Amino acid sequence: ILFLMNASASPADVAAPASLWPQPPPSQLLRVALLQLPITNDKAQNLATAEAAIREAVTTGGGADLVILPECFNCPYGASYFGPYAEPIPGGPTTARLSALARELAIPVLVGGSIPERTPEGRLHNTALVFDRTGALVATHRKAHLFDVDVPGGIRFVESETLSPGDQVTTFPTPWGTAGLGICYDVRFPHLASIMVERDGARLLIYPAAFNTTTGPLHWELLLRSRAVDFGCWVMACSPSRVPGA
Repeated sequence: ILFLMNASASPADVAAPASLWPQPPPSQLLRVALLQLPITNDKAQNLATAEAAIREAVTTGGGADLVILPECFNCPYGASYFGPYAEPIPGGPTTARLSALARELAIPVLVGGSIPERTPEGRLHNTALVFDRTGALVATHRKAHLFDVDVPGGIRFVESETLSPGDQVTTFPTPWGTAGLGICYDVRFPHLASIMVERDGARLLIYPAAFNTTTGPLHWELLLRSRAVDFGCWVMACSPSRVPGA
């Protein structure tokens, strides 16, 4: 998905008739690519799929300025996969590949979804990565709110059995203002968004995600719209594409 937004306007401005706000100069247009990738059991294939999608997003349709990948884009989303697919940040193959792509393609901001991270102490985190056009890793965010749910006849998923929560609020500078970063279930908690916007001055909120098909249809759009309305900011989120039978 590729869309344009007027980075000089607030979300409230967009509701006004087009005649009331002029077309901004090209430097203030933000082209956003949300890469809804199919995920397989093959990590190398997942990285190759992500690279192809990133290249397409940056080199076609005017070229994306902000590229966002989904949560856990390099492995299947499941407690049994986090450990085997985990890697250090920095120093792992996924970080190295995304850094090289951001540098080669001069992507202003690449939000590398999230991946399972293994710390030197052996803890596992669900961690999002942000790179600038030089390939520098400018921000990381460890998912703070772990998704523990047990819906009878629906879904049971307990992230806390495997993952450790993060304990930091993550914001970072962009050419279009400060951005705040959360992962999936983090969007459910307005206080986190409040800190990013009201304390740290975020104008953009970005949530790589992998909502399930039990609670997701009820909550996905509702929560994203709620955060936008709560704080009068732009909200962007990206989930993987659905793989039938997975």
